[in-house]
Amino acid sequence: MGYDSPTLIGFMAGSVFIGFQKAETKSDDDVFNPMNIGLDHIAIACETKEELQRVASGLQAAGVENTGVKTDETLNKSYVAFKDPDRIQWEFYMI
Repeated sequence: MGYDSPTLIGFMAGSVFIGFQKAETKSDDDVFNPMNIGLDHIAIACETKEELQRVASGLQAAGVENTGVKTDETLNKSYVAFKDPDRIQWEFYMI
């Protein structure tokens, strides 16, 4: 499976989705910005919606702000996302 747009290209490598997005080349501060060159986010595969619900419930129980189970409108896949203390986004994404 592949995805291509003017600012994003993505493809599957086995069960891993790898995506590259056009980045901004400068920043006025040293706070993480997903549009700067470098790491945007990390996604981990989940096989079932029950797994995603368990992740969302576990994050909520631990007091971690998260999206709950949502649908990615681009790929029509379910996911749960949250940001770690460095403000890097993590996703548990249904394959």
